[in-house]
Amino acid sequence: MTQDADTGSQRKSNTSADLRALASKSLTLAASVIKILCTIFAAILVIHIVLVVAAANPQNGITQFFADAANSLTLGIGDLFLPASESLKVILNYGLAAVVWLIIGAVVARILNALAP
Repeated sequence: MTQDADTGSQRKSNTSADLRALASKSLTLAASVIKILCTIFAAILVIHIVLVVAAANPQNGITQFFADAANSLTLGIGDLFLPASESLKVILNYGLAAVVWLIIGAVVARILNALAP
């Protein structure tokens, strides 16, 4: 009977440790995925900036793809600065959005990693 109690106690202990390990791995994975996604979002914004500054053909499919994607990722700050130069406007607004995405990714990843047991 004592052996059965010890086995049950060990099983509960192993299950608890397994759950903690699974939670830790899940939170670490989620942190990595979020950081990667935010980095991809920032990269899309930077590519759009480069295409605009380099005066890429706005009718080209690739240019349109990055313009549409970047417009979706500006976080509402796509028209925060309104300088006379269109290139400077894109650099300031979309560049700021890219930096914000990188900060969001880093902060959320750090919080998730801190929550991992």
